[in-house]
Amino acid sequence: MAKAKADLAEELRAALGRLNRALKAEGISNAEHPYARLNLSDLVVAELLVRQDTAIMSEVARALDSPLSTATTVVDRLVKSGLVERARAESDRRSVQLALTTEGRRLAALLKKQQLKSSQIMMAALSAQEQRDFLTLFERMVVAAEHALLPKPKK
Repeated sequence: MAKAKADLAEELRAALGRLNRALKAEGISNAEHPYARLNLSDLVVAELLVRQDTAIMSEVARALDSPLSTATTVVDRLVKSGLVERARAESDRRSVQLALTTEGRRLAALLKKQQLKSSQIMMAALSAQEQRDFLTLFERMVVAAEHALLPKPKK
């Protein structure tokens, strides 16, 4: 039984690796694709700024699950590439607010469009019932991974 679980886990690992390569392939061959310009940390910061419009460095560090120095390096790279801008907060001049630039918002929208296209391609391989079943099961797997792997919020 344990061997069967290990074999299934290996099959999942391999399938996720193949899926990751397939999703990155277009980014490698197309310089305009968002994946050609952004690494995982960049994507995490961009997603944070899409979700809440602005953020401060401590929120970025928390989203990256990294020290402030690492978050600063990521933000510096995004600022240099013209995707993120820094501005002093009106309410507290000591605080620096981060936001996507027009180019950053354009790239985030392009990324969302590409992710939706990729999702539609994958879902098209399944019947309507299989799609519903897959999403139910996949959501359960994501919740289990989040619960087991993400840091617990500090109280």
